[in-house]
Amino acid sequence: MRTPVPGGFLVALEGIDGCGKSSVALALAQYCGEYGVSCVLSKEPTCVGPGAELRRSAASGRLSLEEEYRFFVADRRAHVERTIAPALAENAIVILDRYYWSTAAYQGIRGMDPLWIIANNELFAPRPHLVLLVDAPPEAGHTRIRARGDAPNSFEALEDQRRIREIYHRVQATTDYGVLIDASRPQRDVIKECTDAFLAAARKQAGDPASDAEFFGG
Repeated sequence: MRTPVPGGFLVALEGIDGCGKSSVALALAQYCGEYGVSCVLSKEPTCVGPGAELRRSAASGRLSLEEEYRFFVADRRAHVERTIAPALAENAIVILDRYYWSTAAYQGIRGMDPLWIIANNELFAPRPHLVLLVDAPPEAGHTRIRARGDAPNSFEALEDQRRIREIYHRVQATTDYGVLIDASRPQRDVIKECTDAFLAAARKQAGDPASDAEFFGG
């Protein structure tokens, strides 16, 4: 597999539940695969250890704030060690469906300082080269959740999602690597804008002057 970005490239998809970020992550991974580019697709919370416990709590009831945050950090540390850091060391492109902006938003509405959460996570977790903030109104997110046959869980209460969205917007405004994507449009338009932003950021990281097509296909 080709590795066009020396040192690897880390992109995180963020947004409220039901915004369409998972579909974008899959589309970006497929794009890399079609061009034979080494790519790792992963998500948080993971499905093992603390991540599995967090996923169970979505159905059974949320943990205390302190315990929930501790579980998220433990899960992320393990994720960095076993998946993210090794893939970047192999110069791969890493695509994450949620990362530490999610912790800033979801624990932020429970009283923690979102910017402190980000700073604390960046002590051990690689900062993304690009964050795609896939943005949609919470009402649209709930409609999508129900359309796929699910019911909103304990992380997905409508009023909470409004506050989470506000935190995401505040965090994105403080960075030069977060791109706000309007997800209220047709999916094909959202995926195209995300792909364009992904290619531009990857080319910048690689220092490659070629066109997008040459960057991945040449």
